[in-house]
Amino acid sequence: MSNTLTSAWQRYRSLAPVPRELVTFGLMLLVAVTLLPLAIWGAGQVFLGDYLRDPDSGRTGGPLALLVDYLAGVATGSPGHWFVLLGPYLVLLAFRGARVFLKT
Repeated sequence: MSNTLTSAWQRYRSLAPVPRELVTFGLMLLVAVTLLPLAIWGAGQVFLGDYLRDPDSGRTGGPLALLVDYLAGVATGSPGHWFVLLGPYLVLLAFRGARVFLKT
Protein backbone atom coordinates (compact mmCIF):
# COMPACT_ATOMS: atom_id res chain seq x y z
CA MET A 1 0.00 0.00 0.00
CA SER A 2 2.89 2.34 0.72
CA ASN A 3 4.18 1.94 -2.82
CA THR A 4 0.75 2.72 -4.23
CA LEU A 5 0.48 5.93 -2.22
CA THR A 6 4.02 6.92 -3.11
CA SER A 7 3.45 6.39 -6.82
CA ALA A 8 0.13 8.27 -6.70
CA TRP A 9 1.85 11.17 -4.92
CA GLN A 10 4.65 11.21 -7.50
CA ARG A 11 2.14 11.22 -10.38
CA TYR A 12 0.24 14.06 -8.71
CA ARG A 13 3.43 16.11 -8.20
CA SER A 14 4.50 15.54 -11.81
CA LEU A 15 1.31 17.06 -13.24
CA ALA A 16 1.40 20.50 -14.80
CA PRO A 17 0.12 23.27 -12.48
CA VAL A 18 -3.38 23.66 -13.97
CA PRO A 19 -4.25 19.93 -14.09
CA ARG A 20 -2.78 19.49 -10.60
CA GLU A 21 -4.97 22.31 -9.30
CA LEU A 22 -8.04 20.80 -10.97
CA VAL A 23 -7.29 17.43 -9.34
CA THR A 24 -6.88 19.21 -6.00
CA PHE A 25 -10.18 21.03 -6.47
CA GLY A 26 -11.91 17.75 -7.36
CA LEU A 27 -10.51 16.02 -4.29
CA MET A 28 -11.63 18.90 -2.07
CA LEU A 29 -15.14 18.70 -3.56
CA LEU A 30 -15.16 14.96 -2.89
CA VAL A 31 -14.23 15.63 0.74
CA ALA A 32 -16.92 18.33 0.95
CA VAL A 33 -19.61 16.01 -0.40
CA THR A 34 -18.71 12.90 1.62
CA LEU A 35 -16.68 13.50 4.77
CA LEU A 36 -17.67 17.03 5.73
CA PRO A 37 -21.43 16.39 6.13
CA LEU A 38 -20.65 13.33 8.25
CA ALA A 39 -18.28 15.39 10.42
CA ILE A 40 -20.94 18.10 10.77
CA TRP A 41 -23.51 15.49 11.77
CA GLY A 42 -21.11 13.93 14.30
CA ALA A 43 -20.26 17.28 15.87
CA GLY A 44 -23.94 18.14 15.98
CA GLN A 45 -24.74 14.87 17.74
CA VAL A 46 -22.10 15.52 20.37
CA PHE A 47 -22.79 19.20 21.01
CA LEU A 48 -26.40 19.80 19.94
CA GLY A 49 -28.20 16.47 20.07
CA ASP A 50 -30.33 14.76 17.43
CA TYR A 51 -30.58 16.23 13.94
CA LEU A 52 -34.13 17.59 13.60
CA ARG A 53 -34.91 17.01 9.97
CA ASP A 54 -38.37 18.54 10.27
CA PRO A 55 -38.64 20.83 13.33
CA ASP A 56 -42.43 21.18 12.96
CA SER A 57 -43.13 17.46 13.33
CA GLY A 58 -40.11 16.68 15.50
CA ARG A 59 -38.81 14.12 12.98
CA THR A 60 -35.16 13.34 13.49
CA GLY A 61 -32.69 12.04 10.96
CA GLY A 62 -29.36 10.34 10.84
CA PRO A 63 -26.22 11.14 8.89
CA LEU A 64 -27.77 10.05 5.59
CA ALA A 65 -30.71 12.39 6.11
CA LEU A 66 -28.30 15.27 6.71
CA LEU A 67 -26.35 14.32 3.59
CA VAL A 68 -29.53 14.29 1.49
CA ASP A 69 -30.65 17.65 2.91
CA TYR A 70 -27.16 19.09 2.34
CA LEU A 71 -27.06 18.00 -1.30
CA ALA A 72 -30.59 19.34 -1.80
CA GLY A 73 -29.43 22.69 -0.39
CA VAL A 74 -26.48 22.73 -2.79
CA ALA A 75 -28.80 21.89 -5.70
CA THR A 76 -31.17 24.75 -4.81
CA GLY A 77 -28.29 27.23 -4.62
CA SER A 78 -28.34 27.99 -0.91
CA PRO A 79 -25.34 30.24 -0.13
CA GLY A 80 -24.63 28.49 3.18
CA HIS A 81 -24.59 25.07 1.56
CA TRP A 82 -22.31 26.34 -1.21
CA PHE A 83 -19.97 27.85 1.37
CA VAL A 84 -19.71 24.44 3.05
CA LEU A 85 -19.19 22.79 -0.34
CA LEU A 86 -16.33 25.15 -1.26
CA GLY A 87 -15.03 25.40 2.31
CA PRO A 88 -12.28 22.75 2.12
CA TYR A 89 -10.81 24.31 -1.03
CA LEU A 90 -11.06 27.81 0.45
CA VAL A 91 -9.27 26.64 3.61
CA LEU A 92 -6.54 25.13 1.44
CA LEU A 93 -6.17 28.41 -0.46
CA ALA A 94 -6.01 30.35 2.81
CA PHE A 95 -3.36 27.96 4.13
CA ARG A 96 -1.32 28.39 0.94
CA GLY A 97 -1.66 32.18 1.11
CA ALA A 98 -0.63 32.29 4.76
CA ARG A 99 2.38 30.11 4.01
CA VAL A 100 3.49 32.42 1.18
CA PHE A 101 2.85 35.49 3.34
CA LEU A 102 4.90 34.12 6.23
CA LYS A 103 7.81 33.21 3.96
CA THR A 104 8.26 36.84 2.85
